[in-house]
Amino acid sequence: MTRSQRIKKIVKLSENKERSAAREFAATQKILNGYKERLTQLENYRKEYMGYLKPGGQAQSITILREHQAFILQIDEGIRLLIQQINLQESMNSRERDNWLKEKQQLDTMENIFERFSCAERKIATLREQNQLDELSQRQTSKY
Repeated sequence: MTRSQRIKKIVKLSENKERSAAREFAATQKILNGYKERLTQLENYRKEYMGYLKPGGQAQSITILREHQAFILQIDEGIRLLIQQINLQESMNSRERDNWLKEKQQLDTMENIFERFSCAERKIATLREQNQLDELSQRQTSKY
């Protein structure tokens, strides 16, 4: 087994690790995007309810105003908790991205090593072939 054949197995393992890390990074990115989308929805929902509290808004009685204020406080708490979750997810996302980049760099290194080994082996094979042809040519020339 040649060096390039041995390193090819390592390249395959590196490819699998890189793909796995890329999938993990994509999964954390998808979760993060979902959280951010929900945050936007909550913020829009909050703006809509704040419109009810403005003078001339739809809320008319004191009871309804208090209910809307209480509901807005609940939305604010949800927004606060979601922002915390986004911060945690961004941290996880960053770690997964770093891991993927590390695996990608490892894969690139292994592929470069494989290419160098393959190139060297091809050069050696070409030189051997050329030497054999030269030797054969010399034998035939010496016979005549």
